[in-house]
Amino acid sequence: MNRVQLAIEIARRAHKGQVDKLGVDYISHPLRVRRNLLSHPNFKTLDDASREDCEVAAIMHDVIEDSGKNGSEKFTAGDLLSHRFSPRSIELVQLLTRDDSVPDEIYYERIQANPLARLVKLADIADNRNHKRVSGLEAKKAEELRAKYDHALAVIEMDEDDAFWLRAAMDYDIEIEDVEDDANEDEG
Repeated sequence: MNRVQLAIEIARRAHKGQVDKLGVDYISHPLRVRRNLLSHPNFKTLDDASREDCEVAAIMHDVIEDSGKNGSEKFTAGDLLSHRFSPRSIELVQLLTRDDSVPDEIYYERIQANPLARLVKLADIADNRNHKRVSGLEAKKAEELRAKYDHALAVIEMDEDDAFWLRAAMDYDIEIEDVEDDANEDEG
């Protein structure tokens, strides 16, 4: 099992029994974030190790923060390192993990300072602002999320390519194919 496949397996265990704001099985979110990441033009320019670290971080970006809820298995950064993920991939997961003691401004500034974390966060924002997902939310909740991610995008700098990609990614289909098949193809 490669690291991307292992990340998918751990995310499935960490998010077991969890649903998103629309009541959909939560694992769909990190799988869509990975899909979004793979489509970003800057992702394709990364070296192999950086691409793998970003994929692992995209899949596990909510694992530390959300695992252990609703009876799911709990994972810490140390647990993830013990599974032989690269230290950099777990550093990215930690950068992307929200901490209530860290103000949003600082959280986003730290992400902005790390090009790989920034790339993964843009993929996350694209899914959280996806028009098909947002249209299913109550108006008040949709507005709260819009304001939250507008603030994020005010701190996380985007160039023209990022902005063009983000507009397209926010229209991606919210149905996700089983990415384990994609991970197996990556091996071949």
